[in-house]
Amino acid sequence: MRAIYPALAHLLAESPVAAYMLFGLAGLLGALANVALEGKPVVLPRMKGHRLYLGFIGNLIVCLTVAVMVDHSFQMAFFAALCGTATLRSLKTRMENAFQKEIDGLSEEE
Repeated sequence: MRAIYPALAHLLAESPVAAYMLFGLAGLLGALANVALEGKPVVLPRMKGHRLYLGFIGNLIVCLTVAVMVDHSFQMAFFAALCGTATLRSLKTRMENAFQKEIDGLSEEE
């Protein structure tokens, strides 16, 4: 019976599921680090009018996706989750500002 445990531990350590769980943990830690670095509270999903705001769950989804896509090591997955979401947040802000500038320009022409 004792010979089964090392074999089972080796199987779990070498399985793709264990790798995805490890990278998922890195994504979760990256999402929590993003929230801590922003200094904002964890916001749960909510509806405002007819829009769904995902809050922390959206950040977690992005972090998990980026961490699993990198797939090299735990450290690389963590840093990808941390830096990837910060980059996407910056890109989103720039796009929103550019769209608002164009909308303001169109409304001035009328």
